[in-house]
Amino acid sequence: MRVFWLLVLLAGCQQAAPPPTIRYGEDACAHCRMIINEAPYACAVETQQGEIRKYDDFNCMFLDSGQSKPKRYWVHDYNKPDRWLDGVKAYYVRAEELQTPMGSRTLAVATREEAEHKAQLLKGKVFTFEQIRQEFLPSKQPTDRR
Repeated sequence: MRVFWLLVLLAGCQQAAPPPTIRYGEDACAHCRMIINEAPYACAVETQQGEIRKYDDFNCMFLDSGQSKPKRYWVHDYNKPDRWLDGVKAYYVRAEELQTPMGSRTLAVATREEAEHKAQLLKGKVFTFEQIRQEFLPSKQPTDRR
């Protein structure tokens, strides 16, 4: 029984990788290579191989990670840009009025209520993680099967 509890304790001590540190004005986006300057739109992934990839805008993150399944997605809370959110649990707003580094016109917040409020203010639309990911992935073109 002691061994069981020891294993439970050890498993609980294994923490997920912490969010990355972005050196604004120095780090380059892993997709477009533009220098990352704006915290509200900065985001990152941890690949299956444990590599941390940083991005300057949401479209870069989703295009770069493509069909792969990163272990983890991190996004900044638009309302508190020094706070990282779990990208899968965040809510997203796209609005034409929003100016972002690479034109995604997207922001992330922690709750649906915050997203609905921002969407109303910016005349935008609320998305879940999977919905926004699909918005940025290249659409699959039907193949000609003649």
